[in-house]
Amino acid sequence: MIKKLLLIISLSLFINSTYVSTVYSHDHSPRKKLISKLKTEILELGGDPIKKGNPFKADQKYIEELQEQLSQIIEEIKKKEGIEKVKKEIIEEIKKFDVKPVNEKESFIDLDKEIIALRKQLDELKLKQKIEEAKAALIKELEELGVKVESKSEVDSDEEIAKLKKLLEDTKSEKAKAEEKRIAEEKQKEEARIKEVKNELLKELEKLGVKPKLDTSDVDDNAEIIALKKQIDEVKAERKKAADKKKAEEKKIAQQKEADRQKAIEDVKKEILFLSETPIPEYEFKTEDKYIAALREQLEEIRKIKEEEELKQNAAIPEWYLNMPEDTLDVMYVRGAHTSADIDQSEVVAIERARIKLARNLQSDINTRFETVAKEAGVDGDLTLKQEFETVSKVVAKNVSLGGYKIYKTKMAAVADNKFRTYIVLEVSISSTYKNYIESIEANEVIKKNLPKLKDTEAFKELEQYVADFAA
Repeated sequence: MIKKLLLIISLSLFINSTYVSTVYSHDHSPRKKLISKLKTEILELGGDPIKKGNPFKADQKYIEELQEQLSQIIEEIKKKEGIEKVKKEIIEEIKKFDVKPVNEKESFIDLDKEIIALRKQLDELKLKQKIEEAKAALIKELEELGVKVESKSEVDSDEEIAKLKKLLEDTKSEKAKAEEKRIAEEKQKEEARIKEVKNELLKELEKLGVKPKLDTSDVDDNAEIIALKKQIDEVKAERKKAADKKKAEEKKIAQQKEADRQKAIEDVKKEILFLSETPIPEYEFKTEDKYIAALREQLEEIRKIKEEEELKQNAAIPEWYLNMPEDTLDVMYVRGAHTSADIDQSEVVAIERARIKLARNLQSDINTRFETVAKEAGVDGDLTLKQEFETVSKVVAKNVSLGGYKIYKTKMAAVADNKFRTYIVLEVSISSTYKNYIESIEANEVIKKNLPKLKDTEAFKELEQYVADFAA
C-alpha cells in the first residue's frame, strides 16, 4: 500500500512538473529572446553583459538591468563621439596655423587632458596671431609715413610693439610740426595773394563806377575781399537783371508781333482754303507785310469768282433739293452736294456727304431714345453700359449709311469753269434701323446682362411695337 501510494504521488509530481515546465517555457520564450538580443547588442558595442547572479531572479528584472546597462553604454558612446568631434575641430583650427597639434607629439591617456592641452595650444596660437597682426598694422602705418622698419624676431613681441608704438608717435609728432610749418608758410602766401586780389577787385569796382563800401581799417583782409566780391556781384546782377528785363520785353513785343502776323496769315489762308482754293506760297515775297497784302488780294479775287459761280449754281439747284420732303414716322431724308471737274468725283463726294449726315442723324436719334430706356430701367448711371450703347449705335448707323439707304432723287448739272455739281437726296427706313439695333444689343455680351430690365420698360416695349408695326 505504501509502495502504491508513493508511486501515485511520484506520478502526480511528474505530471505536474511537466505541465508547469511546458507552460513556463511557452510563457517566457519572448523574454529569453529579448535577454539574448540585449546581451548581443551590449557585446557589439564593446560591453560585457552583467550576470544574472541569482538563478531565481525574475527574467523581467534581469531585462530591466540589461536595458539600463545598454542605455549607459550608448550614452557613453555619444559622449565620447561629442568629445572626439570637439577634439577634431580644435585640431583642424590648429593645423590652419601650420603647426602640429600636441597630441601628435605626445600621447595622452586621459581624453579630457588631451582636449585641455589642445585648447591651450590653440589659444596661444590665436594670441600670437593677434600680436603679429598688431605689429604688422603698426609697421604699415609707419611705412605710410615714410619710415622703414625692420622687425626683429628675437625681440619679445610686447617689447617690440611698445617700441613700434613709440616710433609711430615720434614720427607723427615730427609730421605734425612739419605740417604746421607748411600751413604757416601757406598762410603767408595766402595773405600776400589776398592783398593782390583785393587791389584787383578795387580796380574793377572803380571801372564800374562804384565806390567801395568797406572801411579797410577795421576789417581783416579775407573778410574784406569776400565783401568786395559780394558788392561786385550785386552790381553786376542788378545790371544784368535790367538788361534781361529789357531783352525780355523786346522779345515779348517781337513774339506778339509775329503771333499777330501769323494769325492774320492763317485767317486769310483758312478763308482761301474754305473756298476750295490754294493760298499763294510765302517764299515769293521778301517782306511779311507784302505777303499778307498779297493773300488778302488773292482772297478778294477768289470771293468775286465764287460769287459769280454761286449765282450760276443757284440757277441749277433743283426745287426738290431746296425743299426736301419732310421725315415721316418711318422714313428719314438727308441731302448732299459737291462740285468737281471730275464728273464721277462730283457724284461720289455728294453721296459721301449725304451718308455722313445720315449716320450722324441716326446715331443721335438712337442714343436719345435709348437714354430714355436706360433711365426707365434704372441703369442710366452705369457708364460702361452707356458706352456699349453708344458703340453699338455708332456701328449700326455706320452700317445703314453704307448700304441701308435708297437714293430718293439725284441731279447733275454743269457749272462754271468746266465743272460739274451733283445734288442728291437719300432716304432710309427708321424701323429697319431700330430692328438692326435691337438685334445688335441682344447679341452684345455686356448689354445682355441688363436686357431683361431694359425690355421691361415702357419705352422699350413701344420701340418693339413700332418695329413690328412697320415691319408688317
